[in-house]
Parts: sequence; structure tokens; C-alpha cells
Amino acid sequence: MKKLKITVTKVLGECTSTPPMEKGDSFTVDNGDIRIPAGRFVCAWALQNILPLIPAKERKIGEKREDDWMWRVHHVQCPDPKGRVVFKIEKLGGAVTEEEGVADRTLPSAPASSSRTTRPLRITVDKVLGTCTSGHRKGDEFRLDGCRLTIPADGHFCLYALQAVLPFLAAKARRLDNGDWLKRDDRFICPDPAGNVVLRIEVL
Repeated sequence: MKKLKITVTKVLGECTSTPPMEKGDSFTVDNGDIRIPAGRFVCAWALQNILPLIPAKERKIGEKREDDWMWRVHHVQCPDPKGRVVFKIEKLGGAVTEEEGVADRTLPSAPASSSRTTRPLRITVDKVLGTCTSGHRKGDEFRLDGCRLTIPADGHFCLYALQAVLPFLAAKARRLDNGDWLKRDDRFICPDPAGNVVLRIEVL
């Protein structure tokens, strides 16, 4: 499997992430693990568009070019038509270092406002009931503030476990009505039946 680097190459419009993603922002994927340079982030909603391509792009495309379109796919854009942040997916040969990403920049805090509708979340590995192939342990985490997804410095998070909770994060970040099942349920399990990694979504 190849290591991947995913980099913002264009911002066609106005990125509505807070703060906005910028040209040159990047993250890497190595054997199913996502790593984000310290002090930076990736928009969770843009990531949702990128995720389906990663398993194929990590691997060698064996078919003839006329039989498979994946070899020519190098770019993907976020789902926001007003922002259109375009990412380039490229394969890396050597080890990934933080210096290959954007230089560390201090992120401004999300704007404090009484009208803010979303709440920051912490997603934590609550239990590992099997053998996690990504090496996760209890306490591993990532955070979501608005659409800004961050991972602690020197940390990682399994893409497939991440994908298991992504569909619920937008709702969990908002105030839920009584009777909504998401208000009482805060634990989700990764898709690997051998790993059985249980994730907990906590409102901060």
C-alpha cells in the first residue's frame, strides 16, 4: 500500500470552514491511518467526499487504463458549491513527516457567539473489544469544532472507524429534541468485526 498526501490546491469561492481551509493545507494517510500536521485541521465535510477514494488510491491500479478510471482521478472537491475547496491526492514513496504538510500555524479559536448553533465534540476510543489493526487504545481521540476536525500532535485515527461516526457528528453537535435516539446514544462501533473498537461521542 502507498502512503498518500492530500493537499488543498485551489479554493474556488469562499471556504465556510472556521477558519477557512487554505491552499497548501494537507494531511496524510498511511495504511488506513489519517495524520494531520500539529496545529492544523481538515474540514470533516470535505473529508467525507475524499474518504471513498482513499482505499483504491492507496493501492496499485492493476487493470489496463482503458478498463479502469481510477488511475486518472487525482482531485476531489468538498461538497459546498459556494466554497469548492479542491484537494489533490498523491502517492508518496518514502516516510511521511510533518514538514511535508503545511508549516505549523496557530489556529484562531472559533468565534464566540451567543447565536452559535454547534457544540464542540470529542470522539474517544472507549473500548477495544478485539484486536484493532490500527493499534488503537482506550483514550485515543479526535475533536470536532464546527467543521474543524483535529487530531492530537503525534496521534492518528483509523479512517474506517472515523467513517463509522462521521454521519452522526453534525447532529450530535446540535441540541437534540427529547425523544431523539441520538440524544441518548453516544457510542458507535467501528466496521471491523475483528477489532470491535467502540467510539464515544462527547459534547464538550
